[in-house]
Amino acid sequence: EDPTRIHNIVVLLPFFLDQIPLGNYVDDSTKVLSADSKNAMDFYLGCQLARQNYNSPDLNVNVYFMDDKNDSLKIANSFKSKPFPNVDYIVGPITGKNLKIASSLAKYTQINMISPVVNSMFIKDNPYYFNANASLKSQYSFILEQLQKQNNSKTLEIIYDGLDSTAENISNLKYIVNDVYKLSNVKYISLRATDDISKSLFIADTLSERVAIIYSSKEPYVKSILAKIKPIKNHFSIYTSSCLKNSKGLADLKLTDDVFCVYPYNTSNANNAKFAVKFEALYQKKPTDLCFQAYDIMMHLFSLIENKQHLQDNLYSVSSNSNNTQTKFQFKPIINKNGEIDFYDNTFMYQYKLSSGSFVLTNP
Repeated sequence: EDPTRIHNIVVLLPFFLDQIPLGNYVDDSTKVLSADSKNAMDFYLGCQLARQNYNSPDLNVNVYFMDDKNDSLKIANSFKSKPFPNVDYIVGPITGKNLKIASSLAKYTQINMISPVVNSMFIKDNPYYFNANASLKSQYSFILEQLQKQNNSKTLEIIYDGLDSTAENISNLKYIVNDVYKLSNVKYISLRATDDISKSLFIADTLSERVAIIYSSKEPYVKSILAKIKPIKNHFSIYTSSCLKNSKGLADLKLTDDVFCVYPYNTSNANNAKFAVKFEALYQKKPTDLCFQAYDIMMHLFSLIENKQHLQDNLYSVSSNSNNTQTKFQFKPIINKNGEIDFYDNTFMYQYKLSSGSFVLTNP
């Protein structure tokens, strides 16, 4: 590979530049920006800070920011304009609305695309699509792995809403449970949020410890099931996806069971604090999750490009993410039943445990 070759990264963001009135922009930009534009600015500033902080003279990279206006036509047209087709990585879009079209275009043009925030587990047969935050498939795999490490003989009870047509299909989880982890001692319980749970979860032995996974990414459903499990006499360890992490009002439930959730970010570290100080000094505002995420992804890509590695390799150790502020990157292929790659997931995540209403890190 030519060492002088310049690498191009394109970042798709919903700036909506034409809607920003220039006159007021400088005076008080916060009043006139839509939520989309604010998010785009946050992400943009995180990228900028990464470029300033990545202090290698050997890094030949251009970063292009394109205003995708959250619009499918605009995204399709971006792929036809410069610097395409000479692009090494696409980062974006930051909302879920056009994830499918952007990922199909990435596949068609054979350019690796990282979805920085929103993840999908429904993208099929696309080895060019990368979730920066683990999809539900990897979140539940992570939970099952934690449970396997404890190698207890308890029955794993999986509670899901079988009548919710938009819910994650339970067959996805059954595949992971049976084919990937080969767990045999599993009981599936289909429960509506309105069902009487005491019947379906009642067992005669009220003293034994029980383990349950609530299989849902809908926070209201998970909360209603947690509240219903509470009166059952057995002590439960309950595992949930990231949907519960920032849930409000959990203290009011006064739960006595242990509740765990997985989540891609940890903001209580030194790098995070250091970044926040620097960011505030530069931009006179507090960084949001998006600023940190943009920074981490860019630092990761810069380091890959400089070390002539690829997103797919995954040979590098997590230590190459030593500057990261909230998450690390360990991309692994998600293989479908035909043995083909559906997409790549960042399988790195943290486990949190509920403690007086909020979640505390268990694996720093």
